[in-house]
Amino acid sequence: MSEFIPSEEQRPAIEDREQDILVSASAGSGKTAVLVQRVLGLLAKDHLNIDQLLMVTFTKEAAKNMRERLRKKNY
Repeated sequence: MSEFIPSEEQRPAIEDREQDILVSASAGSGKTAVLVQRVLGLLAKDHLNIDQLLMVTFTKEAAKNMRERLRKKNY
């Protein structure tokens, strides 16, 4: 898998803090990648624990995908 480079539209969903977010977009638009990058930032930069986060997806496959991507980064 290549390194994810967020678009200008995706960047606020990854980097904005002090608020909850909702990422809603069409299939294949990078929602999972955006959420994974946001979580990695919260864990690394904001020193949160994964147990402090609530991430909701609409399919079991998307949840599995997020879990696998986070595990690859050792979280």
